[in-house]
Amino acid sequence: MFNALRSEQLLVGVGRMLRAAADADGRLEDYERSQVLSAYSVTRLLAAEQAAARELLEWTRAALDRALAGDERAEAQTARDQFVAAVDGTELGDALVELLAALPREDPTRTRVHGVLREMIDRELSALAAPVG
Repeated sequence: MFNALRSEQLLVGVGRMLRAAADADGRLEDYERSQVLSAYSVTRLLAAEQAAARELLEWTRAALDRALAGDERAEAQTARDQFVAAVDGTELGDALVELLAALPREDPTRTRVHGVLREMIDRELSALAAPVG
């Protein structure tokens, strides 16, 4: 959900690998073959991620809203507004970074947010493991 690379960047990388494979003369060397298989893995994971992205974002927003409920501090209220406005995982992640930086290390809200993130990761891993298409 909080990927360092955007989908279009991943697709460009896969495209370059496919172009290199298409340009190869004869049988691929072992390294080239492993690169093509890696590109294939990227496409499968990206497809699974894209299929689950909207639902995962909506679940995470709602769970974070519940985790911040009752916390009247300005940081929590700002984060709630940012979570609602987030259009993707990158924006949600940016808001989370700001919130966690503002909260004390031993804080009940921080603990609840970490619980949401643990479950969100479990849900994302389940989505990645599920067959797509």
